[in-house]
Amino acid sequence: MVEPREARSPKSVAFLDHCHALQAGRALPRWSDFKLHALPTDIIPYMAVVDVDNAGPSFTYRFWGTGHTALKGVDMTGRKVSDISASALARIGQRQYEMVVAARRPLIFVHALTPYNPWKTDIQVAVRVPLSEDGEIIDKIVSYSNYGEDRDVWADIYCQALNAGGDAKISANG
Repeated sequence: MVEPREARSPKSVAFLDHCHALQAGRALPRWSDFKLHALPTDIIPYMAVVDVDNAGPSFTYRFWGTGHTALKGVDMTGRKVSDISASALARIGQRQYEMVVAARRPLIFVHALTPYNPWKTDIQVAVRVPLSEDGEIIDKIVSYSNYGEDRDVWADIYCQALNAGGDAKISANG
């Protein structure tokens, strides 16, 4: 996990700034104020919106950008996070959404997407922002995932996070 203040890529920062502006003094931004078309057009394909069922908790994709479909080979619109065919990524996604609900603030996650292509590791940077119509119950989470912008910087952050937990040292440069 990376703190939002550490975001350096222009698209991630633009997404966070947009969400912050929607708060307008409230504890959390509202979905009713969120307008996808107000974001740069190259961000929208890499966005996802989940409906939060707090009883579960479970998360159902309301919107799944075409960039996700192109990279992952599946359209998850209308399906639950737990339905993701790569079970390790389903667990990662579920946990990330649970963490955002618990934190009640934007969080950034960096992880590898090897299960979709064993010959190539894509680094996914997921900026996840909780939304609430009433300011109390988180009912949606909107995400922007960055796969290419500032890849070397994010790969270094990913490797630093891996190295913090063990003896083996991993480098983004080989």
